[in-house]
Amino acid sequence: MKPLERVLVYLVALLVAATGVYNVLYSWLCHHAVRYLIVREFLPVGVIYFSWLLSVFAGLALLSLAWGLAKRKRRAWLLACVILGVSALLHLLKGLDYDAALVNLLPLAILWSLRGSYTVASDPATMRQGLLALIVLGLLLYLYGFFGFYLLDRHFGAHFDWRASARETARVLFLGSSSPVPRTYRAQWFLDSLWIGEILVLLYGTRLVFRPVLYRHRVRPEEVRRVEEILNNWGTSTLAFLLLLPDKAYFFGPGGRNVIGYTVQGNVAVALGDPVGPPEEQGEIIAAFNSFCRQHDWHPAFFQVTEAWLPLYHREGMESLKIGEEAVIELKSFTLEGKEMKGVRHAVRRAERLGYRVKFYQPPLEERLLHRLKEISDAWLRSKQGSEKRFALSWFDYQYLRNSPVAVVVDPEGREVAFANLVPTYRSRVGTIDLMRRLPSAPSGVMELLLVALAEYFRQQGLEGFSLGLAPLAGLGGFKAPLPEKTARLIYEHFNFFYGFKGLRQFKAKFRPRWEPRYLIYPAPWLLPKVALAIVRANAGGSLWGYWRAVRQIRRRVEAKE
Repeated sequence: MKPLERVLVYLVALLVAATGVYNVLYSWLCHHAVRYLIVREFLPVGVIYFSWLLSVFAGLALLSLAWGLAKRKRRAWLLACVILGVSALLHLLKGLDYDAALVNLLPLAILWSLRGSYTVASDPATMRQGLLALIVLGLLLYLYGFFGFYLLDRHFGAHFDWRASARETARVLFLGSSSPVPRTYRAQWFLDSLWIGEILVLLYGTRLVFRPVLYRHRVRPEEVRRVEEILNNWGTSTLAFLLLLPDKAYFFGPGGRNVIGYTVQGNVAVALGDPVGPPEEQGEIIAAFNSFCRQHDWHPAFFQVTEAWLPLYHREGMESLKIGEEAVIELKSFTLEGKEMKGVRHAVRRAERLGYRVKFYQPPLEERLLHRLKEISDAWLRSKQGSEKRFALSWFDYQYLRNSPVAVVVDPEGREVAFANLVPTYRSRVGTIDLMRRLPSAPSGVMELLLVALAEYFRQQGLEGFSLGLAPLAGLGGFKAPLPEKTARLIYEHFNFFYGFKGLRQFKAKFRPRWEPRYLIYPAPWLLPKVALAIVRANAGGSLWGYWRAVRQIRRRVEAKE
């Protein structure tokens, strides 16, 4: 959306809100006696009064629709056009107020000329919820009025039986007037509360109707098959296999040959990695995904993207932030010889002297092995005082592990103490692992032994590299870096006990990998905190409970540090 068009949308929303205020004030304060007498010659008083009342409610409705218009909601645009047209007619019916009618027709004409700008959808299920809420709350409000008139009739100087109470409540709610005059402050307060309650019910229902489209994760089997085909043809990222996990939804490019795997937290759509597909169509699908998010009132973000495609994101007006570096072992030159590999070499030799070795299992895995791996995984999670992550990582699932090749470290008695599962590389020349876990009681050197065996395994498969995964917040800029990157660097340097960022990088650095930068792409600087929270929630499984568990985990580490 062009900047000028965006400004016009905001200005029109303000104009519609101002028109709503104008309608209310004009209906309350302005009265032209001559025009009114002319209308009385042709229309009954009831029609004139009802037109006056509806013009007041039309003004309130325009006020509530202004927010939806600022968000470019298509449904808000449609209702605003209808209400502005009806409001112009009502001003003519209640007193030939042609000046007020023209005031309503002006924003109607502007809205019509900008009709192509209002493309954002509202959630159908939320609309049904809004209508249901209006019905339920309206019924409760009617019962409130019914019993109020029935119990407070003496304050009106009248006697209300149940029929009269029902009739009077309907008169107040639908016609805006009460035939008996309130005699006491309590009666006046009751009428005021009834009218205020009606306004609040209408505003609340309208708010529900125009909420952003809610994310409902439904993936059809044919979509999964399309993604598998795209990955087989174009999958070169070490994150590619994560697109097939059940927490992802899919957005396919205009030609159907590209795909973005994403999840939605709140109103932030977080995509994992770069789009997968033909390189010449990457810019097209990024633009299409951004447009798709705008239509659903979502903010787009891309997590762990590569440096090669940054110009395409910047061309769409998006911001980038370096979030870490991925460690990739060069298998052609990888060796345990030399001074630089002394630490790894000693750790591997020590584990081998203790009788530990690595075994590879091909799918399908046996149930006994799966249960033993689950025991290792559970013990590892308990030692980390954490829970399974999602989105940018997978989690222990029997069906998933059963169909994965697994490298397992066994002790001298043949008992499993650590494991890592291998994932498909598709078109990539870099081998990748997913879950890598060990028993807390396993001796030092076990993980080095496992990784060295995996490097040799991938080399025998003809691959060129072995990814050790992301080192978060590693390799960030210095003094001249942008403020968000400086903040991340500060966390890396001084708050290492939160996550162990430095320790993770130091462990991976022992294998002398090459470091490839990874970035977060987000729409605007002021949305960075919201995007960051959405990623935390996605990695915690999407639930607030998972998010608070992560917060408690950080708190426990802080307390342990103290």
